Amino acid sequence: MKTTLKILGLMLLMVSCNTQNKKDNTVDETVKMGKTVQDLAKQSQDLKETVPVSEETLNNWFPKTLQGMELQKIVKGTLTGYGISGATATYEGSDKSRLVVNVNDGAGEKGTMLTSQYIAFKNLNTDSETDTKSEKILNNNTMLGVETVYKAEKKVLINFLYKDRFAVNMQADNIEKQAVWNALKELKLDKLFH
Repeated sequence: MKTTLKILGLMLLMVSCNTQNKKDNTVDETVKMGKTVQDLAKQSQDLKETVPVSEETLNNWFPKTLQGMELQKIVKGTLTGYGISGATATYEGSDKSRLVVNVNDGAGEKGTMLTSQYIAFKNLNTDSETDTKSEKILNNNTMLGVETVYKAEKKVLINFLYKDRFAVNMQADNIEKQAVWNALKELKLDKLFH
């Protein structure tokens, strides 16, 4: 309940900031945010009661190769210290290409801490592009997050919440954007649901 109230407070603050100069839209935005908070509260409760994926399952889920790159190592996820199940795999190719895939499970008692970080993307729909960087908001039935491409460095970052549960962060160096998305398809995220 405390988490839900914090989320509601954050959402209302976002509404007030976003609609300060748009008085006509205030009521519509507030209603929309309220529905988002209700949906999120139900989803959070469902996730709390779901058993997170085990470390062994995650480790076995990562393929030995990804887009022709060899699996170098798998380590515990970046949030395991907070009680969130996860793992990080590093893939490298012979041409200095590198892909790091971090997957954390939003299920279990601590999972809402992870999934609530993606709320802000629900109401964003503006992509941006400069000479050096492009950002694209990902907001569809399966993913909620952002794709960032650093053009000069040939670096692609894809960070999203998959089906309201798994936080996936992919960092690619010396790999074309389309190849990163192809790698994501190869991962078969649906197999993580049990």
